[in-house]
Parts: sequence; C-alpha cells; structure tokens
Amino acid sequence: MEEGQPILRGPEDRDPQNHNAFVKVAYSDVICEPSAVQSPQCSHQFTKIIFDNTVSGTYWVLTIVFGGLLSFLYGLSCGVLSFVMVWVATPFSRAWLIPLGLVGKIWLFIVRCFYDPLYESCGRIFSNVNININRATIHNV
Repeated sequence: MEEGQPILRGPEDRDPQNHNAFVKVAYSDVICEPSAVQSPQCSHQFTKIIFDNTVSGTYWVLTIVFGGLLSFLYGLSCGVLSFVMVWVATPFSRAWLIPLGLVGKIWLFIVRCFYDPLYESCGRIFSNVNININRATIHNV
C-alpha cells in the first residue's frame, strides 16, 4: 500500500444496476411521525441511530453467518447450469436438428406430392360454387 492512501475506502456502489432498490429502507420510510404529534428531537435522533445500527448489524451478522454458504451454493448452481447448457443441452439439441432436418425434407416431399394436389383439386371444385341469399319474407301462407 502506498503512503497517504486511506485504509478504508468510502462506500462503493455494490448495486450499480439497482436490482435491490426495494431493500433500501431508511428510518423515515418505517417511522413516519405526522407533524401534529412529534417526539422530541433527541428521542428522534436516538431511535434513528438505534434503527440504522440494528439494520446494519443484523445484515452484517447474517452475511457473515450465511453469506459464505449461500455464495457457495449459488456458485455451485450457476456452475451446474452452465455445464448443463454447454455440455448437455446445446449438443443434444444440435444433434437432434440433423435428423429433424431430414424428417422435415421428407415431410415437405409428402405434402407437395400428395396433399397439395388434393387441396388444389378441392379448391377448384368449390371455387365455382355461388350462394345467393334472398331475404324475402313470406307474408301470406
């Protein structure tokens, strides 16, 4: 470390994409005193300090106790998912695309040879059908 550099750095932005904006809770978000009834300033400052330190302390303790284990589990699951996508799912799907391409060509041949003439003939048969609807009502029977 160089001379003159601080040992502790200032707060850095550990959530640059703002994924956890809903977790950022301030004292005034939880304890909201209306203007009609307010506690004394010293009491307000004291409870704010207690709240902020309790939130920070709880977060630090839980991070120390569970953070390492959870980061290991998350890393393990991301590693397994990456392995499955790279070595299992992608080669499997690409291996199936080869025979499915052949099946698709055979199906296209069957459709063009058998179904296209059939539907074209049915279309020509029914193309000259004319339907006239007369809306005349019978008044006397």
